[in-house]
Amino acid sequence: MNRKSYFISALISALLAIYANTFFMWVVVLLVTYIGFGTLLAFVIDILTAGYGKDIAMWVAMKRGLTDCGCDRRKALLDKYTKINLYENIKL
Repeated sequence: MNRKSYFISALISALLAIYANTFFMWVVVLLVTYIGFGTLLAFVIDILTAGYGKDIAMWVAMKRGLTDCGCDRRKALLDKYTKINLYENIKL
């Protein structure tokens, strides 16, 4: 492989990597703004804990002497600050 073809292939792979990262970041931004970061985080926690995330959090909260784990409060707060409500100003 000569020097010119190596440079071109390196440039193409670098551009593809930049495009892929940019596309991934746009997908993340759209998910956070339209779904909400709290909902997205709750979904990831459910995936990682096989659906037992809230049960584990409640168990830890009870061990610490608390009555609530705060999962719903965290989800609502994160959604409040990150979610875009498209239908908020539409009146029929």
